[in-house]
Amino acid sequence: MNQTPKQPSGHWDEVAGMMRDEERVQFGPYTTYWMRHSPRRALHYLAYYKFAAKLIGADKQVLDIGCAEGLGTWLLACECGGLVEGLDLDPELVGFARKNWSDPRIRFECADILTTQLTSQWQALVSFDVIEHILPDHVENWWAQLHSALSHDGIAIIGTPSEISQQHASEISRIGHVNIYSAERLEAEMREHFHHVFMFAAHDEVVHTGYLPLAHYLIAVGVRPRQRLS
Repeated sequence: MNQTPKQPSGHWDEVAGMMRDEERVQFGPYTTYWMRHSPRRALHYLAYYKFAAKLIGADKQVLDIGCAEGLGTWLLACECGGLVEGLDLDPELVGFARKNWSDPRIRFECADILTTQLTSQWQALVSFDVIEHILPDHVENWWAQLHSALSHDGIAIIGTPSEISQQHASEISRIGHVNIYSAERLEAEMREHFHHVFMFAAHDEVVHTGYLPLAHYLIAVGVRPRQRLS
């Protein structure tokens, strides 16, 4: 009887050894909650960041507002290649980001976007799942801060769950969502602040140009900030 040949383990042992040399990534509370309760959420999140990175392009300096534990910020650093800064107001999340993603291309700051002083050095700005947490009375200040952070020819990519998505939102999401946007409202506010605006819809991890009123998630792209009146 012919014996089934055994697969040599040497090749895999070499690969496994290379992997074991990497410093471990440790999830914080934000990503841990996703993975235990809604692991597909992590896929959606990274898909939006990948979309943003492809629009921004290579060798760009990027500001990520609301970076949480920095998973998307790290993707931007890897894809865009220039300096990327992640900004978040939660010191615990920023601590995990700094521990996991230590690299010359990336840095993290703990700050409130509504009050921190920003400089006009950034060629691109990304902010996913933040504006729905900004109280309506503070939204104009939010837009003003975006202006102060962007260069004159910069690009801003803003993502937020849509109004229609709220009927399917979890309890933990509804508690934090105090400023939900329709596609029309988001586009109108973007056009007040940018010369060129492009609207996209998303369902799960798929970003597309389909019918915006039925979009589960909205992604607005603004190019060239309008000059602010002092």
